[in-house]
Amino acid sequence: MTCPSEPCPTVGEGIDRQLLTELRGRFLAVNQGRLARAMEGLALSQQTLLELMALFFHVNHPSLPGYVSDTTPAGVAGYEPATASLTTAMALFRGFACTPRVSAHAPIQGLFLMGSLGTLAQTDQSDIDVWICHDPGLGKAALQALRKKCQRLEHWAAGQGGEVHFFLIHAQRLAEDEHDVQLSAHHDGVMQPTLLLDEFYRTAIWLAGRTPLWWWVPRCEEGRYDAFTQRLLAGRALCRDDVIDLGHLAHVPVDEFQGAGQRQLLKGLESPYKSVLKLLLIEVYASEYPRVNCLSLHFKHAVYTNRLDLDELDPYVMVYRRIEHYLKGSGDLQRLELVRRSLYLKANCKLSDTAVQPAARWQHRVLARLTAEWGWDERQLSQLDNHAQWETEQACHERLALARELTISYRFLDRFARKDKTLRVPAT
Repeated sequence: MTCPSEPCPTVGEGIDRQLLTELRGRFLAVNQGRLARAMEGLALSQQTLLELMALFFHVNHPSLPGYVSDTTPAGVAGYEPATASLTTAMALFRGFACTPRVSAHAPIQGLFLMGSLGTLAQTDQSDIDVWICHDPGLGKAALQALRKKCQRLEHWAAGQGGEVHFFLIHAQRLAEDEHDVQLSAHHDGVMQPTLLLDEFYRTAIWLAGRTPLWWWVPRCEEGRYDAFTQRLLAGRALCRDDVIDLGHLAHVPVDEFQGAGQRQLLKGLESPYKSVLKLLLIEVYASEYPRVNCLSLHFKHAVYTNRLDLDELDPYVMVYRRIEHYLKGSGDLQRLELVRRSLYLKANCKLSDTAVQPAARWQHRVLARLTAEWGWDERQLSQLDNHAQWETEQACHERLALARELTISYRFLDRFARKDKTLRVPAT
């Protein structure tokens, strides 16, 4: 049964390859729009880094930053350096020359941007997080060499004025929903795989390599993901070497909610506005359990139905819309007002400042539309834009409101976890 208005690739005879091509084109159109937005907000040196990112992992050359040895895993699946990228590299790194790769096996299966780049929350202080999806068959020595290359590239980027973090991703472990997923290049702790995957599918920007197999599974087929994708591949509608399988979002294991909540509670110490948004989204998901409608599924449905408005598909706007619907449904307008302040201050785009920087123009437009929906006036905007100069009493009041909100969400998740454990106790 297909979702209303959603095209569904068939897996029997006569697979509509034209539809598959159209769907890929839509995902890539959104991807290109997000990448362009990300580039707009970066300094020239950071733009160059993104332009050459795939090249750095495609070849080993002593003249390129990050070089470890000729035996370091190199080669990005399906990647062919653009002439402009090669010209830039040869101009920046004396002695560099690129020899076309002839190996059919590429140890780097995909490169993706994660984090706030290309979103409403991107600022000139945003760092660059890169997922490196590698061949699951790489041995310990190869992974160690690749990790060392990542570390050297991070050091080089810091010298260019940019903060970059690389994460080595074992796609098979993520797809199999293993609960010991470790972001290994930049130690950031153990992540809950399904919620991490949800964030990846709705926020990641593809740079090079294979594209996600998940793109070609309609939302209504998410629960039959394995069977559906196997038939697609067996029917040769897709080439196995062109896609990377990171898994599906048919269900979120109940054990993930409390762990994800604890993580956001800790991160709230350094980034409270961001944590308020993320923790409340987890609360929304828990309230829907067991039929959790992950935001990434809404993102995919929008692409399938050709609704490609970059503003509405912005990851932070999508998070806000879902939380807004949840809080309005419960009549909790006080919490909603704090969420709105959190989104506005996280975006850090001062609407009361008439001297808008060119790189912030699209963010300025999106925020202006949202705050108009909320009925905010110039006085409210000016007050928030000057929050760094708030008097002690007002600043303390805001900190207490944030702490209270984080506590409310976490207590909800804690009650949810305890209730679920009670329900799962076997009868005696």
